[in-house]
Amino acid sequence: MTQYFINKNLNPIIESGLMPKLLYICDVDNTHTRFPRTMHSHDDLLEIIFIKDGKGSNMIEDRHYQIQKGDILIYNNGVLHDEYSDTNANMSVYCCGITDVKLDGLPRNHLVSTDQSYVLHSGEFAANIESLLEMMHTQVKEKRPGAEETCRYLLCAMLSLILQIPKEKNLLPKTEESVLLNEIKSYIDKHYREDITLELLSQQFHISTYYLVHVFKKYTGFSPIQYIIRRRIGEAQSLLINTGDSITKIAGLVGYDNISYFTTLFSKLVGISPKKYRHFWIENE
Repeated sequence: MTQYFINKNLNPIIESGLMPKLLYICDVDNTHTRFPRTMHSHDDLLEIIFIKDGKGSNMIEDRHYQIQKGDILIYNNGVLHDEYSDTNANMSVYCCGITDVKLDGLPRNHLVSTDQSYVLHSGEFAANIESLLEMMHTQVKEKRPGAEETCRYLLCAMLSLILQIPKEKNLLPKTEESVLLNEIKSYIDKHYREDITLELLSQQFHISTYYLVHVFKKYTGFSPIQYIIRRRIGEAQSLLINTGDSITKIAGLVGYDNISYFTTLFSKLVGISPKKYRHFWIENE
């Protein structure tokens, strides 16, 4: 028998006085992941996705990732992401929302820095991380006594393992075009509920509409108008899932006065109508 000793000089990875808290956790199978979850972000929380099976594509900020079994997706607080799985890949994932995460040198509810990849390959840690997620899911689903406290300790263990995974640098060279793209994206993200046209954007940034579309599509894969639609529909999905607002009100909140046009766009992008999408989530939850 070999006895191993813990290093007594502990340097905590989480700032003193804060204990990460699990806000929600879900075991999502392919009946959910087959519907795209378009561009959205989360306020005041960090979201972690663990890919149990399948594959897909994600855009996080302006970076595109091909994801597969064992990958971990990190959605820092306020980071825009766009999820679209391979409909034939039977993707299943664990998804959890966390708050009160504060690491040295990073903003609150950030797990990786902006110069690192938002997708980690769990490798040798995969089985342990999946097991911890399964235990947390069981605690919450079965409403076991002390589940909240148990999940806090399990969550700390999971975060500690994730932070042991080597991080890939993802520094993109800053070019004149990439700087312009970020300015255009920032403007759209702030005003996407408003009536934005290509002409308005080209005037705002003093460039031709042709060059505007060229630069935007080169870096994001979407035209500016497609991006605006995905931002609006992504926000609508969040409102359909998390509020009891009427579909007419939600359409207006994301920039559509015509409910029929909103329904058509939503159905085309997501695959089902807003009403069916809401019922689908409520019934499955």
